Amino acid sequence: MKFKTTIILFIVAVIGVCYIFLYERKQFRTEELHQRKQMVLPDYKVTQIRKIEIRKEAESIVLENVEEDHWRLLEPLDVRADVAEVNNILSQFEFLKKMGTLKGSEIEGFDRKDYGLDKPKIVINLWRNKGVLKTEGTELGNESKYTIYVGDKIAAGQNNVYISVEGESDIYVVLSSLLEKITKDVNDLRNKWVFEFDEAAVERIKIVNTSEESIVCSREENLWWMSEPVTDRADSQRIKGIINELKNLKLAKADFVSDTESDIAKCGLDKPILTVSIGFQDKVQTLLLGNSLDQKVYAKRRDESAIFFVHDVVIDDMDLESNDLRDRQFLRFESIGSYGIEQLKFEYPDELVTIDKTAQYDWLIKSPTEILGDGEVIRGFVEKIKELQIQEFVDDSGENLGKYGLDQPAVSVSVFRKMGEGETVKFYVGKTDEHGGLCYVARADNNAVFSVPTEDFYDIVTGGLLTLRDKLVVEFPKEKATELVVERDGETFVCQKEEGIIEKWFLTSPVTVEADVDSVNQIVWNLAFLKADKFFGVYGEDLSAYGLDKPTVKVSVTYEESNGVLGSERGGTEGVAETKPVTSNQITKTLLVGDKLEPSLDKSSYYAKLADDDLVFQIGWSDMRDYRVDLVSKILFDFDVTKANMLKIKSLERETVLKRDDENRWIVDQPEEKTVKGNYVDNILLTMNSLEADSIVEYASSNLSLYELEEPQFRMTVGLENGENSMLVGKKTESYYFVMNEALSYVYLVRKNKLEELMSITQSLIEQ
Repeated sequence: MKFKTTIILFIVAVIGVCYIFLYERKQFRTEELHQRKQMVLPDYKVTQIRKIEIRKEAESIVLENVEEDHWRLLEPLDVRADVAEVNNILSQFEFLKKMGTLKGSEIEGFDRKDYGLDKPKIVINLWRNKGVLKTEGTELGNESKYTIYVGDKIAAGQNNVYISVEGESDIYVVLSSLLEKITKDVNDLRNKWVFEFDEAAVERIKIVNTSEESIVCSREENLWWMSEPVTDRADSQRIKGIINELKNLKLAKADFVSDTESDIAKCGLDKPILTVSIGFQDKVQTLLLGNSLDQKVYAKRRDESAIFFVHDVVIDDMDLESNDLRDRQFLRFESIGSYGIEQLKFEYPDELVTIDKTAQYDWLIKSPTEILGDGEVIRGFVEKIKELQIQEFVDDSGENLGKYGLDQPAVSVSVFRKMGEGETVKFYVGKTDEHGGLCYVARADNNAVFSVPTEDFYDIVTGGLLTLRDKLVVEFPKEKATELVVERDGETFVCQKEEGIIEKWFLTSPVTVEADVDSVNQIVWNLAFLKADKFFGVYGEDLSAYGLDKPTVKVSVTYEESNGVLGSERGGTEGVAETKPVTSNQITKTLLVGDKLEPSLDKSSYYAKLADDDLVFQIGWSDMRDYRVDLVSKILFDFDVTKANMLKIKSLERETVLKRDDENRWIVDQPEEKTVKGNYVDNILLTMNSLEADSIVEYASSNLSLYELEEPQFRMTVGLENGENSMLVGKKTESYYFVMNEALSYVYLVRKNKLEELMSITQSLIEQ
């Protein structure tokens, strides 16, 4: 396409667009003007009206716009108006359509009296805003208001009515629905909202309750503070809830009772039982609550005449004591958990514990000695004090601190968001109550005494260094362990590791046998990262109170020395026990376990200490379970079933011997030779080979009669290429049998159901 042709087409397109725009706009404007001319007030706009007067035979109603979106009813009462109702009235005239027009010049004998317009029943005056003299296409001259006269209905039962407009000779017929909108009474038109304010702008609230206690709270930024009757933080959420409830307090038309001043005393509003005031900027809105009637309460705004009913739930919600509006969160400071806190200080009567947040060690105790802090405990403590809730507001006088142990507090705690700056919060902790469930606390910024729950708080905050320090008492690389010694129940078990491609441990005392690697590792791994549950303190020679003078269990582990092990850097009674060199490159740690903390419980914690350290601490029942594990396998037998060539079964009554023949079949050899049917023998051998004990009672018993194993009630012997081994079944208890592996001399405790399954298969074989 040529350039010239393109230009021509472009010009044609522009002309077309302009034509459509101008023509369509003109057409739209023409249609709009045509529609407006069908209205009684073609130039009328709702937004232009500032005042309304509806004059009827009995009374007049006057409404005036006092500020944007706010109207007042001036006559017959001076009260706030319902903006929605006002706008509803104004909207009727914007869209008041002519259903018909009567021109006096065209009607013979025309008389306004015939239409009820000589003495109209209703006259409406609509004053325009000042300065509005004309609207689009219509000159208004100097008139500042519209006046509409309402006459008779066309006929009884008809929906149309005659009206006329001041300054016009014509009479118009309009729908009579206009009458419904403009014949509202005072209670229809008055504002139904008790309060009108912006919630975000409220700065003050005052409640005078039924006890005549005055409660005053004010907002500072996003927090609320109480100034009367005490100075304290207020419950911001509770106050916001009250403000929201007042903001949404709305009346029904039937709730309005009276506007007569003489009724104020009758309704108990001259001496209200409850007063609630909302303050913002220089304004105050006050609600008075008086006598009750059924489930309602007489009420009024102090600055308005109306007496009305509100539901008595308002009394329940607003009749508060000062403590109801006080902030029950003991401390407030900014942090996400413990993040954002750089330092904590715990000042005790005899000690100052300072804990710093560090990049390398998380929480590091700097005084009274440098040692790692217990990160879990410290983080939990910070989170706890952030959510700590006041249970009781005990004493606001500040004159009885000694009664609650706060004149010389057990500890004062300072929380710092930035080291080197003033504390973010500081508080004191005193005594507990008589039941121990609550303790008394106070903030540094006032002397008010509060009570808070002791749970997960009091023992930690008063526990001092022993509670706040790291609980790790032994740490070493578990793969570096070379020897394990366990002393318990009068026996000493010594295990040594054999280096190789596959890790092996051997029990060298009281017997020499390969140890169960998993069992040995269970103890070694426990000791490799042993954490105390709790520290009790440093004790010297008197350890009998903890059973540590004669420990129940003594566990020693020897490992190759490894540089940089944190435990070896914290020595002495203030840290992990000092290292004890065994050889030039080996270290031994010895743990002593004493009495139970709660002897009546099966799963009780235990007192413990390291042999070369006087610090007594607590370990869990699961730790003790690990130290009591059997160090060799509890599988009674381990042989190749296919290599078995003889099986001898001996009970108190009889003896049966079975052998394999040349064709690898099992036959009964004694008491009489016969073929064995089925696979009974293989089942017996498989069951015997998988038999596992619950525990090993003795590794080398010197008194078999104790277990009735000198003359066992049942013996089963398996013959193999390299010899024989026998299982002896002795004494029976309620749930167990004592069983012995004759080759090892171990005495096991085997569950009754396991052994009786084997004996049942054996009995079936014998009875063939």
